[in-house]
Amino acid sequence: MDITKTLFIEPYDGGSHRAFRKGLSNHSRHHFESLTLPPRFWKWRMRGAAVWFADLINEMSDRSWDLLFVTGYLNLADLRGLLAPPLDRVPVLLYLHENQLTYPLSPQEEFDFHFGFTNIVSALAADRVVFNSEYHRDLFMEFLPAYLGKMPEGVPRGVKERLLERSGVVGVGLDRPRLPEDHFPQYRGGPCDPQTGPSWPRGRRPLLLWNHRWEFDKRPDQFVQAMFTLLDEGLDFEVALLGESRGHDEVFGPLRDRLKERCVAFGFQPDRRDYDRLLDRSDIVVSCAEQEYFGISVAEAIHAGCYPVLPRSQVYPSMYGTRCRGRHFYQTQEELVSLLQDLINGKECGHVCSLDCDVDQYCWERLALEFDGLIAETVACGRRGTAGGRAGEGIDD
Repeated sequence: MDITKTLFIEPYDGGSHRAFRKGLSNHSRHHFESLTLPPRFWKWRMRGAAVWFADLINEMSDRSWDLLFVTGYLNLADLRGLLAPPLDRVPVLLYLHENQLTYPLSPQEEFDFHFGFTNIVSALAADRVVFNSEYHRDLFMEFLPAYLGKMPEGVPRGVKERLLERSGVVGVGLDRPRLPEDHFPQYRGGPCDPQTGPSWPRGRRPLLLWNHRWEFDKRPDQFVQAMFTLLDEGLDFEVALLGESRGHDEVFGPLRDRLKERCVAFGFQPDRRDYDRLLDRSDIVVSCAEQEYFGISVAEAIHAGCYPVLPRSQVYPSMYGTRCRGRHFYQTQEELVSLLQDLINGKECGHVCSLDCDVDQYCWERLALEFDGLIAETVACGRRGTAGGRAGEGIDD
């Protein structure tokens, strides 16, 4: 099979975006070069990064790429319009980690139509649009007509149909080794007979894990509220508070003070081995996210054997709801607390859980093969493209 030469353009190279770029570049059989900008000023990245990258690319001596691989913080239409020929016709694959049509606003922000429309125009300018989950694609397509309906006149036609023709779904890669071939589902979620399965919890007391960003859209305040309720009831458990604080250290400060030695970790773990060791020690991973289109931190914890407790309103039921009959989802704060109470006390929650086996498909060793095929397919269709339509239209998932 041919090895393509791919240029990966990432205007916001941090967190899950950076991990995705590095994971794909390291595990793909294709050759990758990367152009990136630091992870700050995301609004200005969407407004102006295309000009920056176009100027940089046009000045490069070697511009013989077979494919451009870009993400949603880039205005792809601007980039293609500014690239000098023949690069303006090189096939482009757009990967959407998130979108600005449905992303929640922070308390300090006002709605700005421009950013969601940038995602729409970028998708129209791409040869292939890839979402990180079926849930994400469905949500994007569902909101698309109403979003475009905000335009007073001159509304573009057939946008949803055109995007459906060129869209696909591939999940986000996990930076974890594949499970052994002889791995089998484990008993989790409550104490069990030592003769029937491994001990639960893994340590002396249940270890609850938070491994998300500490920003508003992950709703850390709801997690703190739930923890205080459980502590007020005298329940005995430990907590690992992981993830990037992004300048919001104060959100977990009171909880750490209350937990004292039962807070086994606090803050971002720069050494990946330390992070994985904490995942391997944890029993329950909790998400309170207001938006989640894939949930890589949850998937990593599940792969490490954690029992997930997740909001029903996000992507999680579509990923895990048909895979496991256990109690994993909650709708309200009261349901979250009740589920955690039962897990910590070992009441009516324990069952054999195979979710780690299901999540194994997202390990880079497996998922890179899917991306490799998609890249080769996009390049091949680009070479066959005609003036009658953009390359990639009509490709099946």
